[in-house]
Amino acid sequence: MLTLVGRSFRRQAGIFVSVASVLIAFQFALIAVAASFAERREFERLAQVVPAFIQNALGPSLRSFAGMSLIGYFEPIPVMLVVVFMVYVATEPAAEVEAGLVDLVLARPLARRLLITRTLIVMAITAVSLQVFTGLAVWLGLLWLAPAGVVWPRLSDALTLMVYLAATAWCFGAIALAAAARSRRRASALAPVAIGAIALYLLQMLGDVWSVARQLAVLSPFHYFPGSAVLNGRTDLALNLTVLGTASAIFIALAYWQFGHRDL
Repeated sequence: MLTLVGRSFRRQAGIFVSVASVLIAFQFALIAVAASFAERREFERLAQVVPAFIQNALGPSLRSFAGMSLIGYFEPIPVMLVVVFMVYVATEPAAEVEAGLVDLVLARPLARRLLITRTLIVMAITAVSLQVFTGLAVWLGLLWLAPAGVVWPRLSDALTLMVYLAATAWCFGAIALAAAARSRRRASALAPVAIGAIALYLLQMLGDVWSVARQLAVLSPFHYFPGSAVLNGRTDLALNLTVLGTASAIFIALAYWQFGHRDL
């Protein structure tokens, strides 16, 4: 198992470093921008000129230095980067089938389920590692760039947002893993889930301004990732994580069943 996990990390090391670098740079840039607004005392004016639907999505992150410092955990670009990368990681079983590597791996006395378990371990380590790196980036950025006298973001808010982002990415990873467990090509699993994730994110954003979309948004994992509500202290963490965790467990079980019964 350790050999399989190590091989997976070596294959994705370059992409992981690239994704982590972008997220770290994004966090530093956000704190620098927040510091600029704080020094010029322009947060109130920013909140006034931003359209209402954006305020609904980003909430208090546009009204204070502390809020803007954490916006990277629920702003579309970093969120979708983490989610799509998790989808990529989760589709490794399909990539091995496509490349013919699965025949070499299973030529050894290994159960098929170990390939799924291996991918789950890699997904878990990847999700946690990305949050650790971005958390360190926020902390270092605050030490380096925060103006004197400003209120720093609360540690509890940062940790809650990290958990939400990791859980949401894990949920989409579980969906991708179920798709990969029956696919012969990586793209056949990766593309539909990645595109679907983008569509579901847009659906959730539309739900802030359109009642029909709001009713459909309950089907989106992003509905259970209330980023701005965390900063307002209005989020049911237990309920949301239960929904995301239950959905992930269902798709993981489906992945095990499909990979165990498919024709390789």
